[in-house]
Amino acid sequence: MSDMDQGIAAVFSAGVAAMVTFGGAVIAYQAGRRQVRDQGSIEHAHWLRGQREQAYLTFLASCERATAAGRLRRDLWERIEVETPDAETLRDLQGQVQLVGRDFSEAVDQVLEPLERIRMLGPDIVIEEAEHTLEAVRQFEDSMRPGVLGGDPFNAEGDLRVQRAAFAAVARQVLTHPQEHITVVVYEE
Repeated sequence: MSDMDQGIAAVFSAGVAAMVTFGGAVIAYQAGRRQVRDQGSIEHAHWLRGQREQAYLTFLASCERATAAGRLRRDLWERIEVETPDAETLRDLQGQVQLVGRDFSEAVDQVLEPLERIRMLGPDIVIEEAEHTLEAVRQFEDSMRPGVLGGDPFNAEGDLRVQRAAFAAVARQVLTHPQEHITVVVYEE
């Protein structure tokens, strides 16, 4: 082989080696970018799941506070009706009912803050269930308003309990299977 052929072969070999090295670098660069992007997506999904979990738990806790306040108000009204207290005791109980009624209204209003977080974090199916749950809380509150015909706080509380269970079931599905399309049916017991 002549010196010229050896030179061309050396240049050709060097060119092929450079192209292979460059190709390998491009592939490594693309793989690194994909890994960083995938890691960012995983971290965001983990963060979102944690934020949702906290919002859902806060929402359920605020609904429970409202339910407990409503139950206390209902029990005071029932005590007034059952015991037929004397005038002084009646005034005292009615004063307690008013105070508890304000606490109940405040507790219902406090359900709105975690609901707003749920509206921001989603997904839509959980937002819908949260709004239905708020409506059940408000119906429970309305069932105890004086002069409301057909207001039955026991049934309203039962409806609220069923709706809270439906919300919890949907929230659990979203938290445990965030990538799946979710359809949850809750049956009354």
